[in-house]
Amino acid sequence: MKKTRIHAPSLAQHFDAPLDQVAEFGWVCGYSADAAFLDNALERFTRQSHAQRAWLGRPWMGLVLDRGNPAISPTDVPGLAHFRQRAGAKRWFHLMHAKVALLGFRKQDDPTAWRLRLIVSTGNWTRQTVEESLDLAWRVDVRAADLRSGDPAALQAVADVAQAWRFFERLLPLVDDRLPGGDGVGAAAVAGQARARVVSWLESCTRVRGKPMPRFFDSHDRSLLAQLPGLVKEHAGAQRRNYLAMGSGYFEAPATDGAFPAVPLAVRATLQGEGLLTQSPEVDLFVNPKACQAIAATREDALEAAAMTIRAPRAPAAIFGASRARSLHAKFIFSANSGRGDQTCASPWLYLGSGNLTGAGFTHPDAKGRNLEAGVVLGLSDLCWYAKDARGPDRRAVEHLLPVGWEENELSLKEIVSGDPFPERAEESLAPPVPWLQWEPAPPGGLLRAPSGLDDTTAQPDYEVLDPEGHACARDGADAFRWPGERPREVDLRWTPDGKARRIDRIPVLDECGRVAATPLPTLDLEAARWQLLDFPNAPEPDEAEGDVGGPPDGILEGAGRASAGAAKGYPIRDMMALIELIADRQTRIAEPDWAAWCARLEQTLVQTADDPAVSAFRALKLNPLQPLRLPPFRPTYAEFEASEAGKCYDELLDRIERAWNVADLPPIGEAQ
Repeated sequence: MKKTRIHAPSLAQHFDAPLDQVAEFGWVCGYSADAAFLDNALERFTRQSHAQRAWLGRPWMGLVLDRGNPAISPTDVPGLAHFRQRAGAKRWFHLMHAKVALLGFRKQDDPTAWRLRLIVSTGNWTRQTVEESLDLAWRVDVRAADLRSGDPAALQAVADVAQAWRFFERLLPLVDDRLPGGDGVGAAAVAGQARARVVSWLESCTRVRGKPMPRFFDSHDRSLLAQLPGLVKEHAGAQRRNYLAMGSGYFEAPATDGAFPAVPLAVRATLQGEGLLTQSPEVDLFVNPKACQAIAATREDALEAAAMTIRAPRAPAAIFGASRARSLHAKFIFSANSGRGDQTCASPWLYLGSGNLTGAGFTHPDAKGRNLEAGVVLGLSDLCWYAKDARGPDRRAVEHLLPVGWEENELSLKEIVSGDPFPERAEESLAPPVPWLQWEPAPPGGLLRAPSGLDDTTAQPDYEVLDPEGHACARDGADAFRWPGERPREVDLRWTPDGKARRIDRIPVLDECGRVAATPLPTLDLEAARWQLLDFPNAPEPDEAEGDVGGPPDGILEGAGRASAGAAKGYPIRDMMALIELIADRQTRIAEPDWAAWCARLEQTLVQTADDPAVSAFRALKLNPLQPLRLPPFRPTYAEFEASEAGKCYDELLDRIERAWNVADLPPIGEAQ
């Protein structure tokens, strides 16, 4: 009989947007990450390719890593903003090691129908995790309707997400997270407004009354072990269990006297002291045979006294198939009662998270001596021990959920080696004095201007902007630098943090449309501009993002768009009026939460048409064709007048488009000459 494979999402697949919703903004933190994984995750999150995101230049995700991880550039991962640690910030923990993601989604046609997703991983956000490691991940979603639900499972998810947001609220002041922001319109401002909306959803979760104790927890205030017993009692019951399994990638450096590692012993003793484990339990310790640090250096008598069985991990074949061997990186603790004749697990619970079974990862009482870790404690049900005994479509067996097994995988001390110690990092990734520079065309090159009005009260060290040859650019006033060529996507800053050596760091450049480290805007004619505006909010197709604008997507001609797109070429006034009609018809139906994104798309698209024959014809006629768009009937009610913020932003973008078209000083159509 053919065995059925169990579908278990890979770590990257947990970032997939729901079919009926679109990405808004998200935060990810971890010890390390790489561009390959993050680019895949962002493509799944946004449903946009690398090229589309590079063209839009809109940050979708903020990343916080341990400062020993190299900075990840938005040119390598478009849509990513790496929030590096502020140079003067004093962290209260040893390593940033927690691996958590908080993602926000919403329905395109109903902004009040939002969803939040919490992901907790034992693995880093890297390709190696997906392809080579044995790791675990857990996630939970919260919908807007869950806040008004009395369903216990929904309230539990709300509590978990609220607690995870508290974790990020305490972490984010350490880093420079100013990039997704800005006033007015433009891609950076769109991202800032999206982030603010997701924050409001998260804060609404924290205000829900009657939430249960969260399953999510972290080591900001206490070690993971100090919190573990209370969470087990709350979510899985206070029964004594007779089985305990622990797994980890690291188990401390070897002791000089060959003693058994202290943390696994402390976990067992703590659970026994809290009445959660019998006095003579069966205990299995799952290790990497080729890299288990202190376990391999243990004396035989110390291992015998510890009364624990050392076992090799197993990659569940029903999930991974006949893939090559994977190394254990997951950190987990599992406990249950065994011995029942029907092979079911009684009172099972599971911890999974970032904390290794080390002092810094799990037990250290001093905040400065422990890592910042995070995990969840889950009460489980309907579990059996062995895969062969699993029944039903979910096939829930311990062997399917965890990288464990109990047949022919016991290891002797002779079969294991210590491996390399935990790698120390010498390089620090720090936030430069400014998070970005703004591009201003100034032929034959341009100006790179430092942003003004940033919310930063600390004095910033002086810095230089380096040209492509590595030379300092000439200053133009106090906050601008002359750039010798075309707009760069990123530039190097040379600066000296207080008390540290001089360093060079890269920062993104924002173009005139507020796009972050974006690829050049291709030239468009009015026909291509129509398709881009009609297809909003979808991103341009990849060939358009590369500058090769194709024909319209199938089925896009509807309503006014069909009539407008049919305007005959060769009649510049009629072509332009058809475009103005299309813009008015489209934008009067834009929902207010999408207004900033629409304004960004409109500005980018029309700037690209500055050389179209129809625009040139109006310049020759000395007429401004954009003036009708300033009239209230051509705008949504919330942006009809400059008195509203939406209306003010719209008038300002029309000013910029008129300057790009060189029609700003011309009279509107119909005005006497």
